[in-house]
Amino acid sequence: MKKQSLYLCALLLCTFLLAGKSALAQKDTTVWMTSLEYRVHDESIYEKNYATVKAWWLKTDSDIELGRIANTSESGRVYGSVLFKGADNLGAYIARRVKNQDKFNAENPVVGKENRENIIGPVMRSIWMRVDSISYQEPGYNRDNFPFRKIVFISVLADKMKDFEAGMRKQAQLDASHGIKYNSIVFRCTDGYPANTYMIVLPDKSLLDYYKNREARKMKRDQFKSEYAPLHRLSNDITTVMRIDHLTMVK
Repeated sequence: MKKQSLYLCALLLCTFLLAGKSALAQKDTTVWMTSLEYRVHDESIYEKNYATVKAWWLKTDSDIELGRIANTSESGRVYGSVLFKGADNLGAYIARRVKNQDKFNAENPVVGKENRENIIGPVMRSIWMRVDSISYQEPGYNRDNFPFRKIVFISVLADKMKDFEAGMRKQAQLDASHGIKYNSIVFRCTDGYPANTYMIVLPDKSLLDYYKNREARKMKRDQFKSEYAPLHRLSNDITTVMRIDHLTMVK
């Protein structure tokens, strides 16, 4: 009887530990993004080869990658991003990235050579965490339907990051109360840039659509200036815009 009780306790403990581990894994839904930024001699070569690059990596990393996005830009940079759900998948990608890159170059020598020789200057690597509490997407949002995106890099005073995020949430609440709808995805940097750097991504269908929709939002907000004014003052006091760029998705 005593042995049966001990066996039952051990079984229950194992079940509890396994369930707890599974629950923790399921709860880690944080979206991470690795980013490469650099300049190239010829954007058409980058665009031509990207389909091969994307297909190979998505197949090789099918167990860990959430998606891949590449963009050219007005600033002359190209941006290559890889998305992951959960820190474990991000870690797995980083752990095998170098070996997989060597494997890609061995299997695709022409593309690999063209891409390497096309790069001008240094490559900037960074890692970002999506801040879901201040990111907003309309129902049915699909990034493939929004080939244009404006990105804004913002530096926030290190001791005011909570205030900045609270201000973003307040603006979203005001926008929602006044029927202002749009997509805005916010990432906070964890490596590459200072940790008080945010990237705001504003997707739209084209540059023209972006300006039209931005103007419509501004006109609506101007009707309630007194409500938005404290948020604008806060932003002016604690943030600095580091870079604004207009991106076009590579198919």
